[in-house]
Amino acid sequence: MNKELTIVFSSYQSQHLLIKLLKQLHKKYKILIIENSLDVKIKNKLEKKFHGVEVILPKKNLGLAKSYNLGIKKSKTKFIFLNNPDIKIDNQSIKNLLLCAKRLKKFGIISPIYKNENIYKNYESYNLIKRKTSSKVNREFDLDEVDLIDNNFLINKEIIKKNLFDENYFLYFETIDFAYRLKKIGKKLYIARNIKFHHYGSSSLSSKYSNLVKKTRSFHFNWSKFYFYKKNFNYFYALKKIYPNFVKAIKKLLISIFKLDVNNLKLCLLEILGIFTSIIGLKSFYRPRN
Repeated sequence: MNKELTIVFSSYQSQHLLIKLLKQLHKKYKILIIENSLDVKIKNKLEKKFHGVEVILPKKNLGLAKSYNLGIKKSKTKFIFLNNPDIKIDNQSIKNLLLCAKRLKKFGIISPIYKNENIYKNYESYNLIKRKTSSKVNREFDLDEVDLIDNNFLINKEIIKKNLFDENYFLYFETIDFAYRLKKIGKKLYIARNIKFHHYGSSSLSSKYSNLVKKTRSFHFNWSKFYFYKKNFNYFYALKKIYPNFVKAIKKLLISIFKLDVNNLKLCLLEILGIFTSIIGLKSFYRPRN
């Protein structure tokens, strides 16, 4: 088993996805799973089926930021690959990612890119062409330095030190915030275009939890968006960025009232609640239950 890399997954009732991943990964790497559903059956099933896999059941649903921080603190390896389970990646891609990290040495984040990046894109760059690296590592892995990376990335535990994820986030923008802060202190963010994986997104979720996902997104996306811009820029810029979300939520609310659509009405109210809760400085308190 590789002693240089730990793969960390933050999960909520995603055992069907994890089983597919663990079948090919568990013998090669140390794997930590933070299971936020607190389901003992999932822990027992995965640990029994896959030797060396550790499933951690926190006392409550931590959300992504706290889950990743817990995984980082529990990891004993130099390199950590942080993921949601809704991906498809093979051993060779992870091997290449680790090799890239070892050769590059100094970096903040390295991430593969999505094969389906026309649908899902995990990075943002505002001047990509001028920022191509010219080293031997670049020629081998086709590296680009970018401005932001969102989820599914590799970090060097020794480099990030105390720059962990902001635990005020429950879901959304926590990985962008993490990358943005590393960038501000001079750590470089890279995407490796020669290393690719597939991202399933919400389409991979069981229909049983679709309502839970909708409620979670309705509140937390807006709360986190305003908080991110307020924290990293200023209050008035955050208001400007969240205004289109507010207008859209109001329009959907009026349509839901007109159509007597109770379910969508509830989601619209959650969107508005997320905005106002963040604007007045309250913590991200909403934890939906299925």
